[in-house]
Amino acid sequence: MKLSESKIIKVLNVLATVVLVFYVILLLIKMFSSGVPSASQGVKWYELYHVKAEPIVKAKVIAGNRSLDKWFNNKVLVNENKEAMVYLRFKTFTELFSLSAIGFQLAYFIYFLSIGFIILSIKRFFKSLTLNEIFTRKNATIIILSSIVLICLPIIRWITQELFINCISSLKLNDSGYYLSNGVGILDTETIIGMVLFAFGLAFKVGVDIKQENESFV
Repeated sequence: MKLSESKIIKVLNVLATVVLVFYVILLLIKMFSSGVPSASQGVKWYELYHVKAEPIVKAKVIAGNRSLDKWFNNKVLVNENKEAMVYLRFKTFTELFSLSAIGFQLAYFIYFLSIGFIILSIKRFFKSLTLNEIFTRKNATIIILSSIVLICLPIIRWITQELFINCISSLKLNDSGYYLSNGVGILDTETIIGMVLFAFGLAFKVGVDIKQENESFV
């Protein structure tokens, strides 16, 4: 049986198409919708996850809560991360098109476009499988480029959050009563998956080269 006749491959190709369509719709909404709740005023609304937020006025901490006895004797230890989802609302176009806001928005959409590139690459790969095109240079390139983008995702996310916090600070928009700082790292799960996928892509490329050399020899 040919790979193109496999029902699993056909289903995966359809699912990849559906995900790609939903992604395009979400991207268009992100780009052209203000996102501002109807009950409030503003021209654009953004939200970011995993931002470190600590109250500017800190409450008093009981000394006993930080005793070493807890670390050595307790079975369950809790360390608060104080991570938050932060909403940023630009009320005027002057704020929206300021230099710091433009820098943040560019990084924000580059991150979304990077995710879209990965989804499109998956779709192209499954599409080639439905055409019985498996060991080809195109597929090897798709795997390698996707892995590189996947490795870069945490870095782009870190840069986006840095620019997000810088934008709030530069425009003096922080009226939340919290001190905000970057809560993500430049290394994450995507880094490991990307590195494994990159190694697989290189091995796949070597296999393609050997296959083509054998075919040309014959």
